[in-house]
Amino acid sequence: MVLKIENTHEFYRRIIETLKSGKVVALPTDTVYGFAVDGTHDEAVQRLAEIKVRREKPFTFFMPKKDFNKYARVTKKRIIEYFVPGPITVILKKRTNIALPFIEDKIGIRIPQTDFIIKLLSMYDNPLAVTSANVSGQEPVNSPLEIAEQFTDVDTVIDGGILSSKPSTVLDLTETPPKLTRKGTIPILEIEKVYGKTLVLDDSLKFNVLFLCAGNTCRSPMAEGIFKTFVSSEHCEVKSAGILPMWGLPPAPFAVEVVNEYGGSIAQHLTQSITNELIDWADLILVMEFKHYNTVLEMSPRAAVKTFLMKEYKRKTKYNEIADPVGKDMQAYRQAARAMYPSLKFVAREIKKRFKEAKE
Repeated sequence: MVLKIENTHEFYRRIIETLKSGKVVALPTDTVYGFAVDGTHDEAVQRLAEIKVRREKPFTFFMPKKDFNKYARVTKKRIIEYFVPGPITVILKKRTNIALPFIEDKIGIRIPQTDFIIKLLSMYDNPLAVTSANVSGQEPVNSPLEIAEQFTDVDTVIDGGILSSKPSTVLDLTETPPKLTRKGTIPILEIEKVYGKTLVLDDSLKFNVLFLCAGNTCRSPMAEGIFKTFVSSEHCEVKSAGILPMWGLPPAPFAVEVVNEYGGSIAQHLTQSITNELIDWADLILVMEFKHYNTVLEMSPRAAVKTFLMKEYKRKTKYNEIADPVGKDMQAYRQAARAMYPSLKFVAREIKKRFKEAKE
């Protein structure tokens, strides 16, 4: 059964009765659709695991913020106060006097930033065990009608329209510093800005860096090529782009030579233009000039927290921009590389701090 969201007592009563009877409800969140059951109902949680086709992996629990202390030991309160409700799952130590299916010492808690779910949680007595609407390992299904067709064991689907987003960010607050175990819609640097310190990233993740210039033929590919000599591909993925509509062109010959001198290679590089997908992909965007910075913010204002002039990132410098060597001699290209070199080394060290394995 597919139900449109209605702000009526009858609508919420039907959902509450469905959940209390141990049935599965598909809910729209602020990211993707989720399958939800009463989190204290053992048989319902087991049914959820069967639909998900996974065993003994803990589910996330939705509950009102007033209940956090009842089920968990709340730490890193600044992060919770700033980001919750929102597209983040925080992992906390579970209270020892509380028993929940599949949960041992840690519990993942989330409150989506949607009026519908916030109201439902305020009216429901128990936490909801929730997982994304998909079979484990597959992409989430973003259409309520497709969910109803594909998952016949789901009793009720709440129609919140087509949802297409990253899943929630998952942050383990039981560790100090907090450990990011899944990247999501909240930028890493935004969390670090609120926390005041660098996070640790799970070794299964990568920190993505994007370099941006004008045409993507010289400065940004040079930065990409040199930077790759400083970082491990296991922990960091690097790309470059330009603000001009130039696709598929080779790098400037002098740029290739300069990168070779630093022990890197951009011989296979082909130009590409900045896109919203690249902005979304990047955890850090480093630009050469103010106009490149402005281009990113015009396309995606939310990217301001992760976009910097390369020479300004966490540093104070007198001359912030890196001059464009295009059309000039080899000396100009070498000068551009020398100008960016200290910043590239600094950023590489900053990234290594985010991985415990790299630090050890």
